Amino acid sequence: MEERRAESKGDGKVRWTLVAGAVVLIALAFAIGRISAPSEEAEPDSSPTVSASTDAELDTKYPHSPEGAILAAGAYQRAFADPSILKPGVLKRRVDAVATPDYAGRMLEANQPGTDRLMEEPVGEGVRQGIPTAYFGVPVVYRLLSYAPERARIQNWGFTIVGNASTVEPAAYFGTATTELVWQDDRWKIASTRGAFGPTPETRTPREGAEGFELEDLAGDFKPYGLAP
Repeated sequence: MEERRAESKGDGKVRWTLVAGAVVLIALAFAIGRISAPSEEAEPDSSPTVSASTDAELDTKYPHSPEGAILAAGAYQRAFADPSILKPGVLKRRVDAVATPDYAGRMLEANQPGTDRLMEEPVGEGVRQGIPTAYFGVPVVYRLLSYAPERARIQNWGFTIVGNASTVEPAAYFGTATTELVWQDDRWKIASTRGAFGPTPETRTPREGAEGFELEDLAGDFKPYGLAP
C-alpha cells in the first residue's frame, strides 16, 4: 500500500561516557541507525497520550495507526532514559521488547558498552548506592515524516536530564531523533533509529530557582508528566 505523505516545510568524564553510551537526549534515538529522513511529513488526526510511569512494565501495545506509531516512538525513547536501564539485564529486556529481531542485536551491541561504562561512573555508583537519580527523557515536539500501515517514520526533538542528588549535578542534553517503526507481531517495533545533538536553545532563565528547591531535587520525589502529542 502507498505511504501517506504531506508536504511541510558537571563532570567532563561523565559527560563523555554518556555520549559514548548513546544515553543522552531521548536515549534510544542515539543508539544506532542509518536511515535518511524523508523531506516530507504527514499530520496525525488526534492527540494520544504517553504514560509517564517508569516503574510499570514496559507497554508495547499501541494502536495500529499514525497516532499509535507516534505514541510508540515517544514511549520507547523514554523507556531508555530512566535509572532502571542501568540495572543488570534491563537494557537487553527493553531492547528485545521494542526492536525487531533483525535490529535488536545491533541496538544492544551499540548501547551495552556505554551503559556498562556509565555504571562505573558516579551516576552508576549512585544508582547502586540508592542515591536519588535524575535520568529522564522528554520528547518535546514531533512530526510524522511518513506513514503506511506497515511502516512509519517519526522525527522528534527533546532533551534528557541526567544527574543525581550527590556527586553529579543534573545537566540537560538536547537533540533530534528519527525513528523508523514497522508493524510486526501486532506491535510497533523499531527497525532503525538515528539521532544527533541539537539544536540547543540558549538559556535565558536564572540557574537558581525561586521556589525553594535545587537542581539536585529533581532526583528526589519529582516525577515526569505524561505526554500528549
